[in-house]
Amino acid sequence: MSELTKNEELILLLIWRLKNDAYGVPLRQKFSEITGKMLNYGALYNILYQMERKGLVISTESKPEAKKGGRRKILYSVTKQGLISLKKAQEIQKMAWQGISDYAFDENSNE
Repeated sequence: MSELTKNEELILLLIWRLKNDAYGVPLRQKFSEITGKMLNYGALYNILYQMERKGLVISTESKPEAKKGGRRKILYSVTKQGLISLKKAQEIQKMAWQGISDYAFDENSNE
């Protein structure tokens, strides 16, 4: 099992949080809200494709929207392997931050 990139970790978390509403538009929107950066759709779908190849997510097609010309959405959900990878990423983060207080990054901490 390979380590998750930061973008994979964040997108995987977003899919897990969005549950049945995890498709391109809200994923991109939430990513931007959290990071302050706009991920273009090509980059987003490339990451989703790679995660699907790794077995971290699965994609399914929704029913068409209930309006004339309603489109189908490609919905994503986290697999068991994806949840295991998220847990491992969380454990790595906890170990890396262990012993560093929230105040370590105050402006006056380097004086």
